[in-house]
Amino acid sequence: MNLSGKIKKIRVENKLTQEQLAEKLQVSRSTISSWETGRSYPDLEMVIVICDCFNVSLDFLLREDEEMVRKLNFGMKQKRILIGLVFILAALLINTLVSTTSFQANMKNLEITNINLIRDVSYNGENPYKDWNTTINLDMKSKNIFFKPVANELLVFNDNGNLTIQANWSFSIFNIFDTQRTVQADQSVLINSDVSNDAITLKLRGDKSDKSIPFQVSNIINLSKN
Repeated sequence: MNLSGKIKKIRVENKLTQEQLAEKLQVSRSTISSWETGRSYPDLEMVIVICDCFNVSLDFLLREDEEMVRKLNFGMKQKRILIGLVFILAALLINTLVSTTSFQANMKNLEITNINLIRDVSYNGENPYKDWNTTINLDMKSKNIFFKPVANELLVFNDNGNLTIQANWSFSIFNIFDTQRTVQADQSVLINSDVSNDAITLKLRGDKSDKSIPFQVSNIINLSKN
C-alpha cells in the first residue's frame, strides 16, 4: 500500500472525516483529498507530523512507496541547493559591501619594496601651493591573498626626517584570483633642507621593533623656483 492509501487508512481507522483530519493537521480539506488520491504528497515535515499525531512510524508510512521516497529526496535536494544559492548570494553581497571600504593594513602583512626617496633640495618653501619637497615611491604587496593595498591611501608621517609609513588595504574574496597584487604608491612630505640624506630614517607605523626599512635616496638640484 502506498502513502496515499495509508493516509486514508489512518483517517478511516480513527473515524475522521477529511475535514476533521484537515483541521487536525492544519491544512485544507482539498489537500487531504489530494493526498488520498495520490495527486500530491505531503512534504517530509508533514509526514513526521502525521506520524506523531497517529503514533505510527515513518517506516510504516513510506515503506513500499518508492515514488514518494524519490519525490521527498528530490525535494530535499532542491532545498539544499536553494540554501546553498542563498548562502552564496549572501556571501557575494557582503563581499561587495565590504570591498568598498578600506581598512588600516597590518603592516607586518605587507611586503614593501623598491622604496625611492626623491628630494628637491632646491625648494626653499616660498611657494604657498607646495608644502612638500620629497616624494616617496614604493611597491606594496599583501601577504594575505584576500587583501590588496590601496595605493592612493598611503600615508607617510614625518618627524624632522624620521619617516613612518602607514597603508590601508581592502578585502575581497576575488582578490585570490588577482595575479597582480603588487601596487605602486607614492606620497609626498616636507623634510627640512638641513636634514641630510644619511639622517633620514623610514619605519613602519606601529612597529615596536624599531627596525628601519632600507631605501634609495636621490636629489633634484638646480631647478628654477616654482
